[in-house]
Amino acid sequence: MKRIVLMMALMAGVLGAQAQHEVGTWSVTPKVGANLSKLSEQEMIYEGFNSQAEANAKYKFGLTAGAEAEYQAWQQVAVSAGVFYSNEGYTYGKIKDMEKLSQSLHFVSVPLLLNFYIEPNLLPGLALKAGVQLGYLLSAKQHYGSVTNTVTDNYKRVNVSIPAGISYTYRGFTADFRYNIGVANLCNVDVIDRSWRTGSFWLTLGYQFVL
Repeated sequence: MKRIVLMMALMAGVLGAQAQHEVGTWSVTPKVGANLSKLSEQEMIYEGFNSQAEANAKYKFGLTAGAEAEYQAWQQVAVSAGVFYSNEGYTYGKIKDMEKLSQSLHFVSVPLLLNFYIEPNLLPGLALKAGVQLGYLLSAKQHYGSVTNTVTDNYKRVNVSIPAGISYTYRGFTADFRYNIGVANLCNVDVIDRSWRTGSFWLTLGYQFVL
């Protein structure tokens, strides 16, 4: 019985050491997942039945993929930087007898985060995170039914957002959920007095390689 208890204690110590990174440790985590996004102030006026009506933009589904490098600066605090591709934008869905209308914004984003590990001893691997994210717009496409047009010139290229979220790592596998709050106005159309700011939920899964 004592041997069994000793073996269980040793296993718990090994697992704890795997979950709790030592100060000064580097790790790299490739991630892939999905996002829901839309832009602020994206209303559309359309001709309804004997009148005009307004439609608000809805969240659009997209894909996210990339990798993050993390440095364990202190016992409960790590800093990370990453590079991600994300397909964001918005959609109006199906409106009356109109074709489906949406826009896709293709970004390369660099998030810089502080990761706070809530309780390394009781809940190893659980972290809250926040920071700043810089994005560069590669291209923008408008989809109306089967017709696709390039509308990149309607947007400013550089985006800035504030990411905040939570992640959990268990035996190397990482689940990460965050919300990116856009703070930069992307509208580049002079005749439109609007503030187009991004807002996106990211959910990614990955595997953490300790270096």
